[in-house]
Amino acid sequence: MTPTPGRPPHGPAAAPAPPGGDRTRRERTAAVLACLVGAAVVLFSVSSTWVSARVQSGSGRGEQVAAPLAVDWSGGSLAPAVTALALLGLAGTVAIIATRRLGRTLVGVLVALAGIAILLTAGGIALDPMGAVRGTDEVRAVVPAGEPAITGLSRTAGPWLASIGGLVLAVTGAAVVARAGTWPAMSGRYQARVAAPVDAWDAIERGQDPT
Repeated sequence: MTPTPGRPPHGPAAAPAPPGGDRTRRERTAAVLACLVGAAVVLFSVSSTWVSARVQSGSGRGEQVAAPLAVDWSGGSLAPAVTALALLGLAGTVAIIATRRLGRTLVGVLVALAGIAILLTAGGIALDPMGAVRGTDEVRAVVPAGEPAITGLSRTAGPWLASIGGLVLAVTGAAVVARAGTWPAMSGRYQARVAAPVDAWDAIERGQDPT
């Protein structure tokens, strides 16, 4: 059978999809989910105990003059800035979708910096928590004056977990910066539309000429 000139042999061809459109949307969705997961991991970890120890006052010569008290420190008390940085990363989940090229690049930079700061802060506490512990309100409440003696110090997985969340945010922010110009912006169908008059009378009441 000879095909009719000007007509495709197998029916009308469908309009081709934009090249890479699905891929860029998947990339954007993956970045949003990664940002959400990283921030959620950090926020979950800071609410848990990071460090435990026994605190007592000392005479300054190594002599303990009071019974030791067991103290637990959460991530929020040891590193309050980590919570604020995680909230910044959480806000990035919305900003990545709502912004366009330059704005999205700026969001990526902020998320990456927040992740790096979380990684350095939480990682430092995971490696050596003593410096962070000594200046806390919990220690001052037990030893309001003099040099505290802190013994039996132990760490949980909390600061390591926060470090992982910070690493996820840092990598996600870097990916957003690298790919910001290729990802689609929020669809125009979510923008507000002006309702048209139902009939001529509505148009007249609105001060419009129905003709």
